[in-house]
Amino acid sequence: MNILCLTTRPLNLVVIAFVLWGLLQHAQVTRCLIHLKRMLLSLRLKYLSRDEPRMRLRKIDVFKLKVQEQGLHVSPDEMIKLFPRHFERIGRVVIVKLNPGIPRDAFAPCAGAFAETFSPLVIDVVLLDSRGIVGELREPQLDVLWKKDISLFAGQKLQRDVKNLIAGSPGFTSNDVTILESCTKSLTFTTHIENGVRYSLDVCKVMFCSGNGTERMHFAALKAKDEVVVDMFAGIGYFTLPLAMKGGVKVVHALEKNKHSALFLIFNAVQNKVNGLISVHCGDNRVVGSELCGCCDRVIMGYIPSCENFLPRAVSFLRQSPCGAPVGTVHYHFLAPRKYAPELIMEHLRLSLGGATASSAQIGSVRVVKSYAPRRFHCVADLVFSGVR
Repeated sequence: MNILCLTTRPLNLVVIAFVLWGLLQHAQVTRCLIHLKRMLLSLRLKYLSRDEPRMRLRKIDVFKLKVQEQGLHVSPDEMIKLFPRHFERIGRVVIVKLNPGIPRDAFAPCAGAFAETFSPLVIDVVLLDSRGIVGELREPQLDVLWKKDISLFAGQKLQRDVKNLIAGSPGFTSNDVTILESCTKSLTFTTHIENGVRYSLDVCKVMFCSGNGTERMHFAALKAKDEVVVDMFAGIGYFTLPLAMKGGVKVVHALEKNKHSALFLIFNAVQNKVNGLISVHCGDNRVVGSELCGCCDRVIMGYIPSCENFLPRAVSFLRQSPCGAPVGTVHYHFLAPRKYAPELIMEHLRLSLGGATASSAQIGSVRVVKSYAPRRFHCVADLVFSGVR
C-alpha cells in the first residue's frame, strides 16, 4: 500500500527512476572495470612470458649490422672507432666529421652502411667535412664519400619541382633560372624541412647549421605584426622564412652577400609562399639597403663568430625618436662564456656605438643557442632601444 502510494505521485516516480538508472550505470561501470583489470593482467602476463624484451636498436648497433651485411671485414672494436660521433643531416644529405685518428680511406667503405642507420629516412649522399666553414661568405668545404645510385631519380624530381615553381613566379631572371637548374642537377642539392619551413640548398655551396634550430623556432613564434624587418645576414632564409611565414610582418628586407645564398633565398620564399613578404637585396649590407635607414622596427644580426663591427649599421636601420635616438629591437648574435654574456654585450655596445647610444639599449633576453668551442657559446641577445637618450 505504501509503495503504491509512492508510485502514484509524479515526483516520486522521477526519484525512483533516477535511483534505478544510477544502480544500472554503477553495474555497467563495475563490469567495465572488471574487464579492464582482466585485460591489463593478461597483457602483463604476456609481457613477463616473453624471452627477450623488445628494445629499439641504437644507431651504432644498426651501423654494425649494416657493415656486416655488406661483407666488410671490420672487427667490432674497429666499427666502434669508425662510427662518427659528429654528423649532421640536411634533407637527404648527411655530413660527417671523422673521429680523431680515423683516416678517410678507413671510413669511406662504411659510409653507405652509416647512411642506412637513418632509416626509415632516405639518405642519398654522405659528405666529409674535414675543413669546416671558411671565409667571410661562410662557404662549406666538403667531399663526397658515398652516393646512392637512386639519387638520380630524386634529382629529377627536384628539377621538375624547381621548373614548376619558376614557371609560376615572375621574380626570376633568365640567369637565375640557369643557375637554379644547374644546382638541381647536383647530388648535393637537397630540401630540408623543419617546423613546416622548406629550405632548399646545395650543401656544397652554402651552409646550413642544424644546431641553430632553437633560434629558428624562436623566430617562428615571434610576433612582429606589421613590422618592417631587416635581416643583415639572411643566408638562405634561416630566420627570414619562419618570421615571414608566422610573424605577421609587413615586409622582411633580406640582405645577403653570397650570390648563391641569395638565389636560394628567393627560391625558398617562392616555395614557402611568402615571396610577397620578402625583398632580397644581394650585396654587402654595409652598402646595399641604405634606403632602409631610419625605416625599420627590427634588425636580425645572425652572423658568428663576430658581427660587433656591424652594430652601427644595424642601429642605423632602426626608426628614430624625436630626439634622434634609435627605436626598435636588434637580435645580436655573438660568442661568449655563458656567465659573462651580459657584460660582454654592454662592452660591445659601448665600443661600437658610444656611451650615449649604448645607455639607451636594454637587454631584453639572452639565449644560448649552442656550444661553439670549449667555454664559448653561441648566444643571441635581444637589444631593445627605447628612443630615449
